[in-house]
Amino acid sequence: MLPGNGLPGCGRTSSTYFQELTQDIQAYVRSSMPVWRERYPGVEQLKLAVMGCVVNGPGESKHANIGISLPGTFEDPVAPVYVDGRLMTTLRGGDIVNEFKKILDEYVEARYGRSAQEEQLIEVR
Repeated sequence: MLPGNGLPGCGRTSSTYFQELTQDIQAYVRSSMPVWRERYPGVEQLKLAVMGCVVNGPGESKHANIGISLPGTFEDPVAPVYVDGRLMTTLRGGDIVNEFKKILDEYVEARYGRSAQEEQLIEVR
């Protein structure tokens, strides 16, 4: 799933606030991916959903490894975050993007980092 996916006709995806939040997350992922590829084998398979709909966004986010449903213009700054299909937390306030970046970094480390690889080797044995 690509950052900024939205349902056709969803007004939230055309909101300036949503677009700014999405662009911030997308830029972060683009700038981080080269480093992640070197450190975290398999990270290219990460499915990230950045949604603009609090109605359908959670369902779409559940199908991604990690997903967030961002608020639109004039909506309360509330954004549910899903990790591996389950609601992990709901971010609130003006620092949603930075808090999501931290969650994303922690997820990438936990899922694709050395300790995750070692656990997979142990399971195979």
